[in-house]
Amino acid sequence: MKPLPLLILILTCAGCADFPELDGSEPPDLSSARYPKLIPLQETLGAPVDPVSEAEEVEEDLNARREDLEKKADALQSAEIN
Repeated sequence: MKPLPLLILILTCAGCADFPELDGSEPPDLSSARYPKLIPLQETLGAPVDPVSEAEEVEEDLNARREDLEKKADALQSAEIN
């Protein structure tokens, strides 16, 4: 079966589905509840990070991982297979 007729069949079946009404489904005390206090995003995220220093840290980490992988590769290359 080709994918296009199957896709049309699935979309047709999805279009016939009944979705429940959401009006009136919330509790009565929710409609009279106060909105939450909004706070500025900058206070939540904290101080901005310096991209140069962050890039240096990532580069150092990647270089250390590369050196470890090179050591493992050298050890595997010199390993004797019985």
